Amino acid sequence: MRVFEALFTLEGVLIFSTEVRPAISQGQAKGSYINPLPYIHNYPVMYGLMGKSSEAYFVIPSLHEEAYTGKKGLRYTSVSDMIRKFKKGQEGSMYVFPLIPKRIKTMSFLMSSESWTYVLPVRGRIKNVYPRLTNYTAFAPESTFFTYVITVGETTLPRWIRIGKKRWGIMRVDMKEIRDFKVQKVQNEVTSIPINIKDAEEFGYEIKSYSKLIETPNIEEGVIGWATLGQCVQIEAKGSKICLPIPEEVYKNET
Repeated sequence: MRVFEALFTLEGVLIFSTEVRPAISQGQAKGSYINPLPYIHNYPVMYGLMGKSSEAYFVIPSLHEEAYTGKKGLRYTSVSDMIRKFKKGQEGSMYVFPLIPKRIKTMSFLMSSESWTYVLPVRGRIKNVYPRLTNYTAFAPESTFFTYVITVGETTLPRWIRIGKKRWGIMRVDMKEIRDFKVQKVQNEVTSIPINIKDAEEFGYEIKSYSKLIETPNIEEGVIGWATLGQCVQIEAKGSKICLPIPEEVYKNET
């Protein structure tokens, strides 16, 4: 098992539709604007580190209709395969925890129809259809995020990844390996970083409680938050301790 501290430095424009709010103009709701939260789900980051920009699958329109009883959410096939390999401790597998902000710079994009503010002179309503989105808030270059990356054996990780809307979010990845560490199990500890709740349960950990930070539309894999675990793997190195939910097959040779 190899443990890395990973710093992600944004060098493009990163847009995530974490939160959508109504846009108000001239006292009336007109369209909506997208606002991201500064925590990034681990699945898009895993796609980036695996060199995949997206997952291809068929989408049936009726998936969004309540009348369709067989509806399913998004399927993260490549990520799910990697998580299964990681759970088994398979050579070459890896896992990334959600990203937390270290430094945030934001910028806004105004769409071409009408502003959600009242002070900007803009083009009037278009003739036939009013657009759904009028404003984006995005993360700007020089924003930085932090997480931990766990790999099994020798795994080549890229220096650059692309995530977010249109894959504009180009990020430089700087890894620092934690060496000469000790591993032990501790009871009722809070994780050192927000975790994917479903992944932790998949790895065999009991979630005592958690504080939700984000929840994506695909709720099953989408809940990210700080969590108190019944048992947790504590990694100690040079006076620092981190608590993470790591599968037993991954860390068993380190104890």
